[in-house]
Amino acid sequence: MLFSSFEFIFHFLPVVFGVALLLHYFGKSRYIAGWLVASSIYYYTDFKSWHLAVLAVMLIFNYIASLKISAKKRARLWLWGSIIFDISILAWFKYAHTFTFLPKDIIPSTLPLGISFYTFQLIAYVVDIYKERLTPAKPLKYLFFILFFPQLIAGPIVHYLQIAPQVKELGKKRCCEYIDSGVLFFIIGLLKKVWLADTFATFADKAFNSVAAGKSISMIDAWGGLLSYSMQIYFDFCAYSEMAIGLGLIFGIRLPLNFLSPYKADSFRDFWRRWHITLSTFLRDYLYIPLGGSRKGRGRTLFNVIAVMTLAGAWHGSGWTFVLWGFLHGVMIAFNHLLYRFRVLQSKILKPVKIFVTFTTVTLLWVLFRSDSLKTAKQYYIKLFDISSFHIDTHWEFWKLLYHWSSSVWLWIIPAILGVWFLPNMKKIAKYSEDFRDKLPSQSLWLGVFSGIALWIAFKMMSSEASRSFIYFMF
Repeated sequence: MLFSSFEFIFHFLPVVFGVALLLHYFGKSRYIAGWLVASSIYYYTDFKSWHLAVLAVMLIFNYIASLKISAKKRARLWLWGSIIFDISILAWFKYAHTFTFLPKDIIPSTLPLGISFYTFQLIAYVVDIYKERLTPAKPLKYLFFILFFPQLIAGPIVHYLQIAPQVKELGKKRCCEYIDSGVLFFIIGLLKKVWLADTFATFADKAFNSVAAGKSISMIDAWGGLLSYSMQIYFDFCAYSEMAIGLGLIFGIRLPLNFLSPYKADSFRDFWRRWHITLSTFLRDYLYIPLGGSRKGRGRTLFNVIAVMTLAGAWHGSGWTFVLWGFLHGVMIAFNHLLYRFRVLQSKILKPVKIFVTFTTVTLLWVLFRSDSLKTAKQYYIKLFDISSFHIDTHWEFWKLLYHWSSSVWLWIIPAILGVWFLPNMKKIAKYSEDFRDKLPSQSLWLGVFSGIALWIAFKMMSSEASRSFIYFMF
């Protein structure tokens, strides 16, 4: 039941919101959190019910560990026990298929949905209790913090103290207070998913599948496929992040920003402050800083950066392509650390150049992320720079090109790149703040009209073909 499906929009969401509204109206607000937890469990089991068993085991073990840690009963042992337990389960499902000596009948065929995200949330929770940043939660708040369905499957990776104070406020003035902003976020995210991300996916799949199958493609087609994938993953992740925020707002919960115009970044350091923000924050706070951060000299700092990003690559997937992708991102961030000493490179005049270079390099590294093997990635890189295959079809007239706009990849790519560089993001448009104590402004009539048009386009796209799964559902 994807966010971008008719089943979710016309069946699940109206029922969940309608019951929450009735509970609020009849003065039973204290039951709203429980209702949302129950609804989230139903939503999760709609994919594959056995995934819930894995999630339940991890929830119970970490809750017991948190109580033991708080009570100072062998706290350090329970802390490391819970971390090793969580990482072991995650590693088993991600990497068991890489061990050829294991019997095939015990190797899991799929990855439990959301395990990469809720594993990190649970680790952060027990570590924060060990560090005495918080005390063990009551069962309902604990379950809500992990299970709330807008962020359960693909993030953002939330911290308990970001959610718990808001659960307390549920059903008071917060119910429906920001529904206009929530609907705006959800609709714009829906449009980006079904119109942009899924359209670019068809172009990207054609190019990458051709190379994987050993077929010949031109240099122009290779770049078209790569830039299409760059736009696909951008709009796909952007769409999920905005839809999650929108759903949270509809139910009175502010979720943290997880995506903030990353293709406007002027360095790899800046890119990871904008792309998968909550993952970057988790890695910084619970891995990079404990490793020593930047406190132990330049050499150790660069090592820590590369090590953390390599692990981030391994977190994304079990193939060597993901590991190498993360490693190279770490190398580029380390390179940024070294260049940061030169003041001339910090000039505002150079910012457009730095944005272009960062975008181009990030896009080139997406080849590793998208390819099913290092061999395919190598072949794709060869196609990208195979000047001998470079040619442009000069027989295409301008009006013919416009007539075939739906199948012309470059008539999609060029406006998309200009859009991600120059158009404002949803945080700016909706004046969104993730701090629930800040008041959000009411959205304008014009944004409402625009949302109506966007929704109509999205439904037209959804009725013509089924929406694809979000890319980060695979991790």
